[in-house]
Amino acid sequence: MPRVYKTILPRIRKSLRDRGLITTLRRSVLLPFHVVKEYRDAKKLRPGNYKSEFDRAYDVETDGEYDGWTYLSDLDIASPNWIDANDYHGIEPERFRMVLASLNIAFDNYTFVDFGSGKGRALLLASEFPFKEIIGLEFSSELHVIAEANMQRYRSGTQKCKNIRSINMDFTAFDLPSGPAILFFFDPCKQRVLEQVVSRIESALSSRSGPLFIAYVAPRSETLRIFDSSRFLKVVFRNPEFRFVIYEAAPAPA
Repeated sequence: MPRVYKTILPRIRKSLRDRGLITTLRRSVLLPFHVVKEYRDAKKLRPGNYKSEFDRAYDVETDGEYDGWTYLSDLDIASPNWIDANDYHGIEPERFRMVLASLNIAFDNYTFVDFGSGKGRALLLASEFPFKEIIGLEFSSELHVIAEANMQRYRSGTQKCKNIRSINMDFTAFDLPSGPAILFFFDPCKQRVLEQVVSRIESALSSRSGPLFIAYVAPRSETLRIFDSSRFLKVVFRNPEFRFVIYEAAPAPA
């Protein structure tokens, strides 16, 4: 069950950082009411017995505990960025395959990187494609351990890449791989953290080689503003039905 009270102090710090003292004080009047409502809603949640077709087929554990979701407030995460992160939910296999099908590339030349890989479902799905390497970035040590176990247990007669690993780290500190790469985001974080990541990607472009694509699934309006306003990204594909956007990166003109 989401530990709502664990989020109170981080929310206040976040509001002070993003909105300043005066606005935070004004909003703090309503905070107890929001917390009580969220707590009551959380108390109604019960761990489900549902197991997805994907997890049953491959004897893995990539589902969330509560209606498909794993709440980050239930986890012990060292990074202070957890308050700006979104809860974990495994991506639907059909949706993931549709994302990769929209890329007309030679997969065996590419490294696939999942930003916020959670229990590793996207990593396992990516392994059905002949990538050069597959990397997951997950700042929760608990989810990272589950992802590693899933990679050990996963058995598929159509698996094409076994060079796959999960790294327990905050992805804002990740250095982009050299050579062609696909950076995959399943709406892992809020605006502040995403802006850091986009800035880091832009800084790395001048010192790396090979094409770079960003696949963003379930973008929010603020996400689209960050990417669409970037000087170094161009949209190469949008899919409104499955709600994802593919961007290609190139160094911004001087």
